[in-house]
Amino acid sequence: ALKMSRQLFGKVIRETGQALEVFGVKVMESKSYMDHFSRHRNVMPLKNSVPKLAETAWVAPTATVIGKVEMKNGSSVWFGTVVRGEDSEASIGSRSNVQDQSVLHHSTIGEDVTIGHAVIISGSTIGDRCLIGMKAVIVDSEVSADSMIAAGSVLRSGTKVPPKQLWAGNPATFKRDLNRKELDFLAKSAEHYSHLAAVHKSEDEAMRSKLEV
Repeated sequence: ALKMSRQLFGKVIRETGQALEVFGVKVMESKSYMDHFSRHRNVMPLKNSVPKLAETAWVAPTATVIGKVEMKNGSSVWFGTVVRGEDSEASIGSRSNVQDQSVLHHSTIGEDVTIGHAVIISGSTIGDRCLIGMKAVIVDSEVSADSMIAAGSVLRSGTKVPPKQLWAGNPATFKRDLNRKELDFLAKSAEHYSHLAAVHKSEDEAMRSKLEV
């Protein structure tokens, strides 16, 4: 009975303190009490390996980057995405983006790459300026620079995609060479997401700074 009484009393004190905190912030005319930050750990060490993030890289609050992972300048990992580097390293090149709900495992991503939503990449290499469509699956494969993988495609183990080609299907096969307009779009896509990630990063840091004050 005494233990239960202490737990109840402690709960009352904690809730009272939280209520006073919110009231105090409201009196200060700040809206920071409305922002609920996730306690999710988005950058995690593993086996004595700590992710290496460039100063301008951004990891979304609900994303997870684990172990031997390197993110270069301007790269970004978006909401709900998991990047794992366990026995082998995973790396993301400058200005490349791995969008929402994707999984990147033991793979190397070049520069200016756009990886769409819900993509799975394991044990693979993606060259510079590639675009990987939504829900594509790439396993133990190599995609050369300036290539495009259509949404929903599956690259099975051992697949090698030459430069400047479009592949699609399950299993993915060569469809055609990319035209000049499509090739120009590849770098522009990555640039767009790099700028957007910088906006998210700035907003995150500004809000956290307000809450710390």
